[in-house]
Amino acid sequence: MIKIIIDIFMYLFEFLLFYYYSDTIFIEKKSKKVRLFWIFAVNAILLLVYQLNITYLNVILMYVCDILLLYLLYNISFKTAVFHSSIFLAVMFASEIIVSTAGAYIFNDFNALESDINAYVFVVVISKILYFGIMMAVLRFFAQKERNDYMNKFFWILFVMPLASILMLLSFRYITYQITLPRNMYILWIISCFVLLLANILVFIIYEHSIKNTKELYDLKSIRHQEEQDKKYFEVIEQSNKDMRIFAHDIKNHLVQMDSLKNMDEVHAYVKKISPGIERFNCTGISKNKMLDLVISKYISLCESKNIKLVVNIKATNLSYIDDVDLSTLMNNLLDNAVESAEKSKEKYIKINIFTKNNQYDGLIIKNSCDVPPNSEDGILITTKANKKIHGLGTASIRKIIRKYKAVYGWKYDEENNEFITNIAFDIR
Repeated sequence: MIKIIIDIFMYLFEFLLFYYYSDTIFIEKKSKKVRLFWIFAVNAILLLVYQLNITYLNVILMYVCDILLLYLLYNISFKTAVFHSSIFLAVMFASEIIVSTAGAYIFNDFNALESDINAYVFVVVISKILYFGIMMAVLRFFAQKERNDYMNKFFWILFVMPLASILMLLSFRYITYQITLPRNMYILWIISCFVLLLANILVFIIYEHSIKNTKELYDLKSIRHQEEQDKKYFEVIEQSNKDMRIFAHDIKNHLVQMDSLKNMDEVHAYVKKISPGIERFNCTGISKNKMLDLVISKYISLCESKNIKLVVNIKATNLSYIDDVDLSTLMNNLLDNAVESAEKSKEKYIKINIFTKNNQYDGLIIKNSCDVPPNSEDGILITTKANKKIHGLGTASIRKIIRKYKAVYGWKYDEENNEFITNIAFDIR
């Protein structure tokens, strides 16, 4: 009777693991209620077949049922269903063989599973914990594109739980060989084993739930950020349009004034005088990338206020494949450093060049005047400001984005021209 109860818990575990794994990776074809019903019903049938103690029949039936469940309940090909069902079967067999072999060594009897209910509980629970841990690792491998690096680091720490559980069970089983326990203590041991197995499952479920909430929060923040950037972008465009209308009104007076000039030298001088006002309108909307245009417009105004000459040259590409948040972070950090350096120099200039080379990579080159050579250690720039922990975050953010997009980043200082040059190449092949 106790063995049947253990088997029920074992197949309940199989049901939960199969449902969780499939729902995490695949796109459902049927409703949640239908999926839960059929997965539960099939596992109930497999439980009944398992009681016949015909190993080959149980294995073949389980393999076929897993394939059919995946293929019929989820939007995947038959080949994919076979592949993942094979993974389930292989991992389950591997975990059971490993634990059974270890159990035979511990109990000094390979048939202990048949004669000792405690040995049976021991092997079943540990094999399922091992099986669960391996399947969670497999699940993470197939679902890793949906996760960020930060969450992946914490995922592997979760495996402390199943490892600690296995060690705890082994220790307790060793103690039971040294001390004879009352029958009610063995019942408590069996209950504790399955509670421990359930705890392992809950830890991973809670973790996945937290990932889902984090992703939703990130999506909401991204949407809000995009809305804020759109608002700022249209504000910049609206201001530019207002300035353009004012300039269009003023140009009439400029034309009258030019018409009254007596020679070409005076005309040329007058045109040169009003040219800076015309150049201000060249950068708004130049790249057709809202975020890039917004950042450039911001630094046009900033450089004007600091008497820094800003030259922008964008050819063929606008880095549109870079996420807006990443592009904003990258450009702002690079240009903040450039403005700070140029402001302290004699020449006071910044040149931005964005281009495509041979349809192989996009280049971003930023040159700025810099009278004082930068501090560096092993090729990494070091801030000269007092609070290095805070002011060094900009460089760290740049390196993080470079790694994310697998770009090539470099910098150099031209002592002859007192110029700092930043080079970034984004592979587009």
